[in-house]
Amino acid sequence: MDPVETPITHDAPLPPGDAAFVPVDADRDGPLLGGWFGAEHVRPWWAVPAVGPYLKGALAADHQRSWLVADDLGAFGYVETYRAADDALADHVRVDEGDRGWHVLIGERGRQGTGAADRLVAATVCGLFAEPGVERVLCEPDVRNGRMLGFCARNGGRVLEEFDFGGRKRAALVAWGRDDVALRWPRELAAAEGAHRRWDALQRSAGGRLPAVGAAAPRHRPR
Repeated sequence: MDPVETPITHDAPLPPGDAAFVPVDADRDGPLLGGWFGAEHVRPWWAVPAVGPYLKGALAADHQRSWLVADDLGAFGYVETYRAADDALADHVRVDEGDRGWHVLIGERGRQGTGAADRLVAATVCGLFAEPGVERVLCEPDVRNGRMLGFCARNGGRVLEEFDFGGRKRAALVAWGRDDVALRWPRELAAAEGAHRRWDALQRSAGGRLPAVGAAAPRHRPR
């Protein structure tokens, strides 16, 4: 896996169990993601009537990064990372310039309960905190999505408040703080920070011509 293309990941080759984040390609990944969006365990939380237009909008958003997540057993998840201050979230709750957010689905149902999702959240949250100045990572699941809320709580996320997300859903604002993450996932955070330093070095050597690291998602993608 080329770290130039995947700044929010460990370097490859990957040891068994680690998660790699591959930038989504609509043509290559559309059929796989279409199947995942339509799966029974995903469909109630992701309103995606047509995968093509959805991915086109997601990939065109300036504050968005869309990732296919894989490990040594293959692709199993989809993640969107975003700058919260530029997201529709900022219209409904207070966010700061240093806040980052993420959306997630585990597309392969057989991978639920195997630890893959826990490794994914560690890699995602630590990858976002690797960017200097980030002090908080957020997500906003539907309050009816008990499985997602339990998943966040098990992995250190704290519910700060509930709010109405533009009439689309009643959402819980879940947050991770830098200090808590450093205690929970010190190895993963150190690896992510190392990857970010290498990315910065590549940026400097390329005269800033590489795509910016940073996160970001389209205006709102319900889960």
